[in-house]
Amino acid sequence: MKILTTFVSKSGKEYTVIEPKIELLDEVLDFVNDLVAEDTFLSFTGRPIEIKDEKIWLENVLKEIGEKKQELIWVTDGEKIVGSCDVRRGGTRDYHVGTVGIMVRKDYRNDGIGRFMFEYILDRSQKMNLEIVRLHIFDNNELAKKIYEKYGFREFSRLPNGFYRKGKFSDALQMYKNI
Repeated sequence: MKILTTFVSKSGKEYTVIEPKIELLDEVLDFVNDLVAEDTFLSFTGRPIEIKDEKIWLENVLKEIGEKKQELIWVTDGEKIVGSCDVRRGGTRDYHVGTVGIMVRKDYRNDGIGRFMFEYILDRSQKMNLEIVRLHIFDNNELAKKIYEKYGFREFSRLPNGFYRKGKFSDALQMYKNI
């Protein structure tokens, strides 16, 4: 496991930031399926992810990392993945734009893990020579909206009823920031 850095959370706990690797497939599957079971504010939730699908996803991500099209970090508590954050470069017409995604395991939220990952990935976005970063959020995820606004993100798109979660529709928002 390649350690990128460590940090101390708001509660004083030390966490490790690592690069993804295929040998951690079982751990990342456990992490993702915990979020699926929670039915949190993620677009891919709904049914458990199967190992074959997660393996295909991870192999594609690792390929894109090698091609400098993506950055992905995992935060660990011992051997347990508790957070994930990535930025993925656009295609030929929007090569200067990156899309950010972030996930934190429920029992580890509100301790600064998300903030640390987000700032780390924003820094990596600049090193990738991206000019704009964007993200997708549920309109009713008020906490996320406030956090992203504090970082200078602004809404640029809204799809009415674009997400469905826990029996209710929510507008799908896109936010961006020039970096």
